[in-house]
Amino acid sequence: MDTPDSHEKEEKSGNEKEIKVDDKMVQIIIDSSPDVSLDDFQTNDKKVLSLLNQDSDVNDNQYTFNGLVRKLGIHQQSLARSLHRLENAGLVKKTDYGYKLTKNLDSVLVKKSRIDLENLSKAMSHHCAQFEQIIQLYLPTAVKVEDVVTKLLGKWFGTLRWVGMVEGDGGCILQWASNDKYNVNLKLVTRYAVIESDAVKPKDKSEATINAHRILEHIAKLIKEGQERYDGKSRYSSFDLYN
Repeated sequence: MDTPDSHEKEEKSGNEKEIKVDDKMVQIIIDSSPDVSLDDFQTNDKKVLSLLNQDSDVNDNQYTFNGLVRKLGIHQQSLARSLHRLENAGLVKKTDYGYKLTKNLDSVLVKKSRIDLENLSKAMSHHCAQFEQIIQLYLPTAVKVEDVVTKLLGKWFGTLRWVGMVEGDGGCILQWASNDKYNVNLKLVTRYAVIESDAVKPKDKSEATINAHRILEHIAKLIKEGQERYDGKSRYSSFDLYN
């Protein structure tokens, strides 16, 4: 039989959290163990976690709500419920540019769950469309890759709408989409910037190329500004040396 004292102890322990899912109360263990099992979550929850954790060693992937809908093919209401569950479980949070993980899943998931997550990521990647390169350029040392990311993060270009970002040790990918017709990616690896698209129809390819050059214009401005700062510092240094 439950007593007021037993309820009070359960509240103080802080080991369980009740979340309402489809008019049912579900308990999720949040602090009693450092490990988390994917068995605690529903299929859509696992898909969200897999995408946000995909190809990332630092877990800084970010996707907008519409970006998640597009990437995962989940109904908006179902996705909203999944994000609500994951936010309440302390695994996902909303930022100015989308949703991201709050912690490194590799450090909290039990081994079986890590394997399940990797298999789900592979299955999702298998259905991705093929991208073709539109533009490639080299970023001079006067320009910081971080500045390029900051400049373009969350921006819209023509018919392109911001989707999200995938980040890892090898670089990062900024992603846009155009009216459910095609996607455009900007890959930043070492000091190279590659703009690519999965557009198939000739009209979409032409539009993707135009939008790619709009992205290029912003990068070109950063290169020009960086070069001017670099040249200014060089002239100042030469003046000091002469004196």
